[in-house]
Amino acid sequence: MNLISTLIVWTWLLCIGLVAPTTLPAGGAQKSIIQDRKNNIGSPIIALKRFDLLTSASNYSTTLTTVTAGTPVNVIKVWESNENGNWLLVSVLCQNFDQLFYRRGWVEI
Repeated sequence: MNLISTLIVWTWLLCIGLVAPTTLPAGGAQKSIIQDRKNNIGSPIIALKRFDLLTSASNYSTTLTTVTAGTPVNVIKVWESNENGNWLLVSVLCQNFDQLFYRRGWVEI
């Protein structure tokens, strides 16, 4: 009887030791950097003056639309370039006839 109970205990420990690590993510119980990433860019900002929304982060790109003062602007990404300066990828709510839609573009800071 003692031999059977010892065999059951060792079998149970072996199963737990072999099966439990397979349920953990690679690297053990580390927190993922992607899950901890927070949106550092907060709520929409209000445009204080009129500016052009550009198709790319370049001074030679074409204008998508002109944003008027007082329009809410959502900042999506900040891009720093040694050659062209600092740029923001923004999303602006535009109205075209009866439709409202978001338009994304670049703005130089």
